[in-house]
Amino acid sequence: IGIGTQTPEQALATLSDMTSTLIPIQAEEHLARIAKAQAYMQANNIDAIYLNAGTNLTYFTGMKWYASERMVGAILPAIGKVQYITPYFEIGTLNGVKVIDGPIHGWQEHQSPYALFVDILKQLKISDKATIGIDESAQFFIFDGINKVQTGLNLVNAQATTAYCRMQKSDNEITLMQGAMNMTLAVH
Repeated sequence: IGIGTQTPEQALATLSDMTSTLIPIQAEEHLARIAKAQAYMQANNIDAIYLNAGTNLTYFTGMKWYASERMVGAILPAIGKVQYITPYFEIGTLNGVKVIDGPIHGWQEHQSPYALFVDILKQLKISDKATIGIDESAQFFIFDGINKVQTGLNLVNAQATTAYCRMQKSDNEITLMQGAMNMTLAVH
């Protein structure tokens, strides 16, 4: 019997039963995703990828942040820790929603976030001739800004890395997807 034929109390109980065994993606799974991406990057000579605010940033780091007119995201190096990049005034907020540890690099309004991006790569000892993947969902202004300040980087679409990681689901991801489908079917 679908939820629509139940009393509101019965419907809430049914949905509660459906969600009681679901476990949200935990930090350990995000770290496994990062490790998988880094292994792929190393095997394919990709030195780092930029994860833009949105789906890929959330998938790899657990950080829920939505794209805006400002550069907010993370650099995922092929070796090493995730490096977050954000306007300086957002550092406190990012610290509050950060799931995966890593330094947060802030830029002031009068500074170029794209120059900061290149500086972070240098701090990570990533060559100015490196291959850097740019999140396929990043707005053009981010690619354009990085491209204008870099000198010799090979900027590529990061989709090869992100798609490789996202196309094979973990057991927990499948359980969450099945749970969402079960709830949808019950409502219909």
